[in-house]
Amino acid sequence: MKKKIFVLACLILMGGLSICFFNSCDKDTTCRVKISVVDEVTSMPLSGVFVRFLDIDTSFGVSQGMTNASGVFETQFKAPAILNVEAVYETGYDEIFTPDLYFCHRDGSNTVRLKEGETVEATIVIEKTINQDLR
Repeated sequence: MKKKIFVLACLILMGGLSICFFNSCDKDTTCRVKISVVDEVTSMPLSGVFVRFLDIDTSFGVSQGMTNASGVFETQFKAPAILNVEAVYETGYDEIFTPDLYFCHRDGSNTVRLKEGETVEATIVIEKTINQDLR
């Protein structure tokens, strides 16, 4: 009887340890990020905004892209990190100025801390138009 109880206790212990061991292999380590881009004045989402993460290795993940119709750019990375992200909204040439001298764009930036197995959300506010002198 003692031998049967001992064998049963060993089987239960081994079963419990194997569940813990195999369960840890399935842990999601992907870091996801969702960047929302909004207009400073109207607080409305902006589509077609160029978003890029600065100073990252391209093997780390997709480092740039455009916002969709909802003003969102989503991507994922292989490891946690703290990244600077910028958004540039090109508004075209200012008709008041000569097109070859001035180009208008609006931009904004933020910093994100990527976490293993989580989706981190951040918002970038696109500021007012900047006239850039190309001379």
